[in-house]
Amino acid sequence: MCPEALRERVPPRAGMSAMVIWPLMAPYLSMWPLIAMLAAQPGCADETPVSDGGASDGASDGNADGRVSMAPPDIPWLGEGVPPIMLAPCPPGWREVVADGVTECDPYPLEGPATCEAGEAHFPGEPGCRPIGGSCPTGDYASELPTDGSVLYVNAASAVGGDGSLAAPYRGPSEIDWIALSPGTTVAIAKGTYEGTLRVKGGVRIVGACVRDTRLTGDTGPAPAVITVLGGVGDAVVQGLTIGATAQRGLLVEGGGPVTLDGVLIERTTSAGIRAAGDDTSVTLRDVVIRDTQPLAGDGTFGRGITLQEGVDLTANRLVIRGNHDTGVFAHGVGTTVALTDAVVRDTQPTASTRTSGRGIGVQSGARLTANRVLVSGNREVGVYTSGAGTDVILTHVVVRDTQPLSSDATAGRGISVRSGARLAATGLLVAGNHDIGVHISRAGAAVTLTDSVIRDTQPRESDGAFGRGINVQFEAELSAMRVLVLRNHEHGAFLSDGAVATMTDVAVRNTQPQPGTGDFGRGLSAQLGARLDGDRLAVDASFGAGVFSHTGSLIDLRDVSIAEVFPTACTTPPCPERAYGHGAVALNSALRLTGFHIRDAVTCGVILISTSASDAPVAVDLERGIVAAAEIGVCLQVDGYDIGRLQNDVEYRDNGTNLDSTMLPVPPSGDGISG
Repeated sequence: MCPEALRERVPPRAGMSAMVIWPLMAPYLSMWPLIAMLAAQPGCADETPVSDGGASDGASDGNADGRVSMAPPDIPWLGEGVPPIMLAPCPPGWREVVADGVTECDPYPLEGPATCEAGEAHFPGEPGCRPIGGSCPTGDYASELPTDGSVLYVNAASAVGGDGSLAAPYRGPSEIDWIALSPGTTVAIAKGTYEGTLRVKGGVRIVGACVRDTRLTGDTGPAPAVITVLGGVGDAVVQGLTIGATAQRGLLVEGGGPVTLDGVLIERTTSAGIRAAGDDTSVTLRDVVIRDTQPLAGDGTFGRGITLQEGVDLTANRLVIRGNHDTGVFAHGVGTTVALTDAVVRDTQPTASTRTSGRGIGVQSGARLTANRVLVSGNREVGVYTSGAGTDVILTHVVVRDTQPLSSDATAGRGISVRSGARLAATGLLVAGNHDIGVHISRAGAAVTLTDSVIRDTQPRESDGAFGRGINVQFEAELSAMRVLVLRNHEHGAFLSDGAVATMTDVAVRNTQPQPGTGDFGRGLSAQLGARLDGDRLAVDASFGAGVFSHTGSLIDLRDVSIAEVFPTACTTPPCPERAYGHGAVALNSALRLTGFHIRDAVTCGVILISTSASDAPVAVDLERGIVAAAEIGVCLQVDGYDIGRLQNDVEYRDNGTNLDSTMLPVPPSGDGISG
């Protein structure tokens, strides 16, 4: 096709006019020896014959030109632009937000979580602030207490020398012989602030007046926590109070049996808000807020919201973890299980000593997490991190968004990271506005299953402007994706490398953006170094450089696939023709099989086959039942002696400038892998 004709047919990207696209193409085209040939005659080029019809029996569809009219890919949702992703109906109280053709779910009103008064919190799925655990009573004590004589009373306003009765309360919790208390005893603590530490046996209840007005502050003694739960008969219960502003942990449970926190605020404790360990330990949280846990004063480590180890079992309903350090919720070890419902983990800060970490949720070394209706937002390094053989994470209606880079070096900021044998399954997942990588899967045994999920708007690393990938799978890790939208990420929508294996069904990869610093990449789907991608009903739209890219020993096998609008990379320092590209599908020393496909509006090559002497991996491209349309060149063939019959099995080439050309074009680079 003549340059003038190419200029007329360059497809404008949304928000980018053809006048912008054409100058990007001009320096690229200037390097082709083909241009001299184009000017030689009205047809602009001699082309190697490739049939427009492609039917082996030469059958005609009755058109005047005798071409066979191929059917488009069998993708029922293609006209809608996105797969039928079922994030809605949203959980009760969550707000429905229609974005990019998908109804997403947000646990807070449009203005976000509210700023609350003392003793209040804005729990997810609720319209605004409310008292944690319930409103404060008019009297000194909780409004509902047993009347069977099993209650001991504590009141900071009482006289010294009380006996624990309602008429003569103890003045502080340190006056109680906690070890001597019988199961079934309730300790009612009145409004006020109380120093001291409590050693609570199973079966004992501690009931404050309310979170706003009853506060335990610990002391400067050697006790490791304000409340330590010991073994006993039945549940230990802590209810209606605040544990805060102390150099100790808030709650410590080590082999202490079951404990329940109901309507409790733990704030500005040290090392951990809650630490629990032991396979006979269980913790139940209802209406609990843990915030602003401080690192250890000596070395600046820890400061976690919740730490769970050695087989402990935690169940939480209506939980807010906010502004802690190192990790919001940390679960470690075989048998450790965590179940979160209607929870928020947000704004975790880095470890003070090293300025690293700041993860929202960490699940490691055989622990198990189930999360339903959970928001993970504004943390650092990684929103949800999981690693180790036997580690299992199940996410349902979870939002992971706005993870920030490490404060130490401005790297990372990933949404989800699954490594080294861990497994994660997510349904109704939204991963949005993170940095570096939206979903990262690495090392043998690591496996992720995504269903009805959206990964969008991943930003590049702040440190160097690189990456920003939607999905990254590498080092023999595995991905299965069904009804997934990968949207407006950077560099690569989905990137597979080093023996990774992925299957995709009903997946759309749209509007992948180049790296902002260099203008490089912006590819839709990429596989390299022995990776394997198998897919059905895929749409790859509005990419830069390449829509689908198979590189160096990889195999991409797609059925019913649409690849549309592939633009030159947005080179930021012209002239840089070697970066332009704009190919629909690329096979570089690798294999590519497309069956039931439509490639259209690729600015340069609809399909390009490249073999280089630097690799022993053969090129194997097979096209069947498809259309290559509106490209400058339908097939760019850079493999000596290739059987072009493999490119003509019921394939129609229409409205291309040239159907087949063997001019040697620049070789696109691979994408860099991720260390670790």
